[in-house]
Amino acid sequence: ENQETKDSFEIVEQITKKYFSEIEHSVPHIQQTLFDLQNESYKTWKNAIDANVSLQKEFLAKTGFNYVIPDSAKSIIENTLREAVKYRELANKITISNIESTKNNFKSWNDNAETFVDLNRKIMSYCASALLPKTNQS
Repeated sequence: ENQETKDSFEIVEQITKKYFSEIEHSVPHIQQTLFDLQNESYKTWKNAIDANVSLQKEFLAKTGFNYVIPDSAKSIIENTLREAVKYRELANKITISNIESTKNNFKSWNDNAETFVDLNRKIMSYCASALLPKTNQS
């Protein structure tokens, strides 16, 4: 191995180390920021719905309208909301299952990384032996 090749790989190793060090430092902050964003999003959504319902109640009270939802409409609304909750629960289970599956795939790869490196090393050696000139050994 010549010095230039060694220097080149030292540079690659330094850059790689710095790259992953930065990721390890920034990922927790990004995760917390996304968590905070998600919470604010849900609060905004809930507050918008609560505010609209409150305004509708206030409007009906001030105008004297006595709006009564028919029983058939109540049943439809209740069924729709019940199905929406079921859908949300199922979507959450699917999402969590997909995340867990992906995590397990990464873990499996990491657990077997050395095996992959050994396999690739053997393939590389085979290819190199086919490409390099043979020396006569008598």
